[in-house]
Amino acid sequence: MWKVIKASTVGTSHTESSLPCQDDCYADVIYIADGLDYLVCLVSDGAGSAKEGGKGAELACTTAISSIEATLNNPKSILDEACIEEWVREIQKTIYKMADANSLTARDYACTFLGALLSPSKSVFFQIGDGAIVASNGYTQGVVFWPESGLYANMTNFITEDDALANLNVSVTSSRIDEVALFSDGLQRLALSFEQRTPHSPFFEPMFSVLRNLKPVELESFDEKLRSFLNSPQINERTDDDKTLVLATRRPI
Repeated sequence: MWKVIKASTVGTSHTESSLPCQDDCYADVIYIADGLDYLVCLVSDGAGSAKEGGKGAELACTTAISSIEATLNNPKSILDEACIEEWVREIQKTIYKMADANSLTARDYACTFLGALLSPSKSVFFQIGDGAIVASNGYTQGVVFWPESGLYANMTNFITEDDALANLNVSVTSSRIDEVALFSDGLQRLALSFEQRTPHSPFFEPMFSVLRNLKPVELESFDEKLRSFLNSPQINERTDDDKTLVLATRRPI
């Protein structure tokens, strides 16, 4: 049984500018007709320079959820790279339609996008832009895709761009994953060791240790505790960006 907690918090730089949090996330178990269950985790980070980056992140997540549910409930669907590319196209269509309706451009809704689908027999990961996914099979822990930067410093790739599919990273394996973390780029310097290009274990292990020991009825209250941690002085003194973190485990105690 998966135990999942998630939270997004506004960065201090946004607070000082009276801007809202421009991150969005989703994490839940989806049950489908054939009895299988899939853990679905999504994180999207609206570009700070985009007028409606937060709305773009929200649209990316909500559209992806609908597309993923439709795929999982279609017995003819195959979870492969082509399938994930179609989800990206659906997200782009939704955002482009919103941009047109508001006399804006797709760039005004620019956002990164990363996600994981985990079943008992398949692990699917995908990512456009920065942020990262950390996965563990219970014995080893690693970064699925190293965060991508764009053509220039402090830039990255966005799902709203015409060449988004060229910048889409996909991994589909039969490996069993027992723990996963997804986070936006506001946490990269805390959660990753850039010299070794590995997860920073002192960041993750205390949180996973607590999560493994939680009872199901305790999970909802820990979303708020995670939010408080992400907004704590010890975190905010090291990053002023918006922060999103999703943690999930099915590892036995």
